Amino acid sequence: MSQTFNENTRVQIPAMIHLLRLGYTYFGKISETDAGSVYDSDTNILISEFHKKFNELNPEHKNEFDQVFQTIRQELGNDDLGRSFYKRLTSVSPIKLIDFDNTYNNSFYFTAEFTCKNGEDEFRPDITLFVNGLPLVYIEVKKPNNKEGIIAERNREYKIRFPNPKFRKFNNITQLMIFSNNMEYDAMGGIIPVQGAFYCTIARNYAPFNCFREENPRTENSLTPIQTTTITPPLLIYMLLMNTKSFPISMLR
Repeated sequence: MSQTFNENTRVQIPAMIHLLRLGYTYFGKISETDAGSVYDSDTNILISEFHKKFNELNPEHKNEFDQVFQTIRQELGNDDLGRSFYKRLTSVSPIKLIDFDNTYNNSFYFTAEFTCKNGEDEFRPDITLFVNGLPLVYIEVKKPNNKEGIIAERNREYKIRFPNPKFRKFNNITQLMIFSNNMEYDAMGGIIPVQGAFYCTIARNYAPFNCFREENPRTENSLTPIQTTTITPPLLIYMLLMNTKSFPISMLR
């Protein structure tokens, strides 16, 4: 019996299996026919899940959901790299979108190949992670032993997704992007990511890829971090849940 080795079998499926082990729940396949009922096509927010968690975390403000939801949709359209949404996301009063004090009060879902579409322009992250129905993270996986894979993905972000105003709402709601080919770290001079697991946040046209590392021994043959980054509170919940050999968390301590 022949066995197929490709991007799905070598990276995407193992990543999703690991997400299940970490406590994420597979939401199921989401298609464009679900727009307006399952998810909001402008932002890819899971409507029912977001509504449910909003009510649970804000029992005294249940009647404000529609207003908050519409305000979020408007804020995500701002040309501010998501700063207004970020402030709302990190706020704990009077409305909270995430419970930072008790992780188990939040819900964690993921799906695969969830299209971000605005008119004729679209892109499709390999895996999307939701916290309380909000699509805060996406993961792009590349086939191992493909030296151009992660570099090509980086260039695609810089040249196509970041500058395109039609993707503004999807960019502004995304707090973290992860890129992996499920291999040991290697980089060209510590600058250009070649293999391993890397992450970045959104930018207007350029965002340095950062790498997850347990240690940074400064020897002649060591790989130095591409950039030192401070991890902000909203990222801790799902970055801690992403703790694997490829995604160490010592940098968070």
